[in-house]
Formats: sequence, C-alpha cells, structure tokens
Amino acid sequence: MPSPLSNIDLVEKIKDALKDRFAIDVTKVDENSRLRDLGVDSLHVLEIMLDMESELGIKLEDLSVPPNPSLGEVAAAIERNMAPSV
Repeated sequence: MPSPLSNIDLVEKIKDALKDRFAIDVTKVDENSRLRDLGVDSLHVLEIMLDMESELGIKLEDLSVPPNPSLGEVAAAIERNMAPSV
C-alpha cells in the first residue's frame, strides 16, 4: 500500500492536476475553494480523481463527493480510499 499523504499534500496534488489538465491558475486556490467556482464540473472532478488514482497507485473504490465540492472535500474522498481497511 502506498504511504499515506496528508490532506494538505493531496490538495497540492489536486491543484497541480487542475493546473496541468485545465490550465487553471491555482495561485489563489486553497482547500476551501469550490471547484465549480474554478470552472470545474462533476465530470472534470471525476477526471481529477482518476488522475490521482494513477499518480498515487491506488484504487478508488468510492468516488462520491458532495455537489460542488471544495478541493479539501475531494482530497478527503481520496484519503478515505487510502485508509487501511479494518
């Protein structure tokens, strides 16, 4: 299993994906930024999550996020998938 990343590390990786995939200026983006406010729709969120799956070498079993998620909420969804099963 890959080593766990902090929520802050995941937010930074998501910001990198937003910048690389959608050419979004992320200089003023933080974990509270709503993706819809950045022009990112639900399909784009899915693309970002699948990018993270590939980059982190994990399998995202649960891709659910709230409507109009923040970067922090997307990071939390990814983090849930990285948590060891008990």
